[in-house]
Amino acid sequence: MEGIRGYCSKRAWKKRFPISIWLPQYCCSYIPRDVIAGLTVALTVIPQSLAYASIAKLHIQYGLYSAFMGCFVYCLFGTSKDITVGPTAILSLLVATYGYPDKHDPTINDAQLAIILAFLCGIIQFIMGVFHLGSLIGFISAPVISGFTSASALSIAMGQVKHLLGISFSSETFLETAEGIIKNIRHTNGWDVLLGLSSMVVLLILQKVQMDSVVWMSSEEQETPGRLKILRRFLWFIGTARNAIVVGCASLIAWSLDSAGCSGKITTTGALHKVSLAPQFPDFHDYTFLDVITELNVGLLVVPLIAYLETIAIGKAFARQNRYKIEPNQEMIAVGLCNIAGSFFSSYPVTGSFSRTAINSQSGVKTPLGGVITGALVVTAILCLTPAVQYIPKAALAAMIIVAVLKMFNCKIFLTLWRVNKIDLVPLCVTFICSLLLGVQYGTIIGICIDLVILQYPVARPSLKSLNSTIVPDEESPFLPKERSSPLIQVDSSSACIVQVDRSVRYPAADYLVDRLNEIRETDSFRQHVIFDFKHVIEIDYTFIESLSDAIADFSKAQAKLLLVNVKLNIHDMLHRAQIPGLEIYPSIDEAVQSLSAMGDI
Repeated sequence: MEGIRGYCSKRAWKKRFPISIWLPQYCCSYIPRDVIAGLTVALTVIPQSLAYASIAKLHIQYGLYSAFMGCFVYCLFGTSKDITVGPTAILSLLVATYGYPDKHDPTINDAQLAIILAFLCGIIQFIMGVFHLGSLIGFISAPVISGFTSASALSIAMGQVKHLLGISFSSETFLETAEGIIKNIRHTNGWDVLLGLSSMVVLLILQKVQMDSVVWMSSEEQETPGRLKILRRFLWFIGTARNAIVVGCASLIAWSLDSAGCSGKITTTGALHKVSLAPQFPDFHDYTFLDVITELNVGLLVVPLIAYLETIAIGKAFARQNRYKIEPNQEMIAVGLCNIAGSFFSSYPVTGSFSRTAINSQSGVKTPLGGVITGALVVTAILCLTPAVQYIPKAALAAMIIVAVLKMFNCKIFLTLWRVNKIDLVPLCVTFICSLLLGVQYGTIIGICIDLVILQYPVARPSLKSLNSTIVPDEESPFLPKERSSPLIQVDSSSACIVQVDRSVRYPAADYLVDRLNEIRETDSFRQHVIFDFKHVIEIDYTFIESLSDAIADFSKAQAKLLLVNVKLNIHDMLHRAQIPGLEIYPSIDEAVQSLSAMGDI
């Protein structure tokens, strides 16, 4: 009964509606920043959403229909001030994978099924959030995620090459697309190639301008001249709005050719199929329940989980960067409601976007109200700019997508895992190869299964020790069942906070341990410095090494230290090869304490 009362308490309900927490504290000074951030994100999401709809194999207007409702809903239920919700490249690829060819045009998919997928994914995400099942994401390791995203980047880029060349054909997998390009390359349109390559060059230049502007602005001092500050912010704005600038200029070129009587030289998106913005329940009339299950199959599990994974990864990254906290299960509820509400406005599945969230954060957004500005501008674009969309060249959209997704390909992780922990290369390579050959949905599932097998292998092979020449199970083995207790044990110390993990650490516990370490650092009753005892740790993996690196960085930002002690030799070597900035390892607790004392930190 006490748990039920807590679940139904006023405080609990306020957490389910985060707007009730931040809105009463809203200041008028926040308005300019939220408006500027919302406008800047809108200039990015409008061209991006059009391009991502083509990845999803839908008419491009469905990208716009997917880009506004999530902004409004997340403002009510989201716990991050930075996240902006809408279509993304990876989710669009998954939507295309689970699509059903349109009866009139086999090169695109039936939007009705994509809308149904958004509705069902939203319901699944909402239920998982209510029952606090977001922790299931912890069982997807960093190598599997990296393999999935890298394969997705290549698949998406390969799928856009045909638009860059001005050719058209239907394909599903990476290999089918490559084969189709080879067979149809003789039909290449030179105008599309010229426009597409030019767009890529301009996008790369403006991307470099934007990145350099961020560095310049972060290094500005009070003595920096005002004119120089304005110039840097202008360059940042131009670089940030690069997608809108390139697509707008390319459309102007296509319109000019058409007006000059040279229509057809450049392949454009064509006239839009109008869909009313009036809300309507997703249309199930053309599909029976069995049809939906048959067509979507494992997509009903993969799409909701990947959507949540994108959102929570982005949310945690920017929450840590900007020093606030998000609630993972509430985030799943928020994304679920975004998809449910969006499906009533012809949206396909959406989630948090990393690139647009970064822009939102860099623009100085103060509250989720910035998303409302973005959503309102997208609605305005739908109502006012629809006639102009027909002149957007497909080659320009393809160039924008290729430039955006190639950053998702992480080649460094292959070398890092080879140096740090070679066994993690197995799920990475299996996920990557299977995603390219079979499709990203099957590749991800296979990679997760391989990873779980690797995770469970030590349980089936407990450590053994010899007692009077008889082999018996080691009673101290961390692989044997133990009484349930907190993984962190507080050890009393008068000089620093000392914590000890009582078992080996693999990726499901990585985020939990980092969160606990940060909580301990922020606890008033302890000193800021933490000594982390590895006495019982005999095995770690790359995901935990990444999380440990993040924790050390968090401590450093807070002018505190996270020291490791009693580290086994094999783990010491792995951590050394990982080259973690700021890593300090000591043979014992006493030596760690003496080091802090010598530096005057305690």
